Amino acid sequence: MNAPVTIAICAITAVVTQIAFSRPEILQRLLFKPREILVDGQWDRILASALIHADWMHAGFNLFAFYSFGSAIEILYGWKTLVAVYLFSVMGGSLLSLFLHRHHQYAALGASGGVSGIIFSTIFLVPGTGVSLFFIPIAIPGNAFALIYLLGSFWGLRKKVGNIGHDAHFGGAIVGLVFAFAIQPSFCLADPFYFWGSVCVSLFCLAILFLDPTNSSGKLFPSPKSRN
Repeated sequence: MNAPVTIAICAITAVVTQIAFSRPEILQRLLFKPREILVDGQWDRILASALIHADWMHAGFNLFAFYSFGSAIEILYGWKTLVAVYLFSVMGGSLLSLFLHRHHQYAALGASGGVSGIIFSTIFLVPGTGVSLFFIPIAIPGNAFALIYLLGSFWGLRKKVGNIGHDAHFGGAIVGLVFAFAIQPSFCLADPFYFWGSVCVSLFCLAILFLDPTNSSGKLFPSPKSRN
């Protein structure tokens, strides 16, 4: 096995997910819930929620993506880099969710934030990486996918599209982008348009989220009256 830690993380996540399916009390204890984190001090939920999933389709998609991209990080940069990117990406996605949902009832689960960070770091740390989607027969160049993903996640978050944690995706992706630049700035700067484009889009979108975190108007960009 060339990527044993990647496989181990997948296995641990699968086991805990299966246990949570049959033990509702464990599922409830590991769910990401802002009130329990902020009021009851259960800060472990920020990371623990990545170990559980809604169903096996949800888990399978995340674990397949994590293995596909994470194994490249582990093989080329070592298991410590893999673990650092993954954990901080999970944390980044959770903290953004915590900020956005701090005033109302909310629950989330899944490793999507961490997986997003792994995908983003791989795009810029492994030149030539492409991203294949199930409904598109050809691979999308990784650098172009990065911009599309950020814009799509922001749009989905602001428009509240589907039962998807777009905030965790967005937060995790930004952490992956930061790690990529910290580890291999020369690789990132070799493609300045897409890298700096991703950085500018991230900063602009974060500013919008800071000004109008709840987006009660449902608009993509806040009007002066809707700012909190």
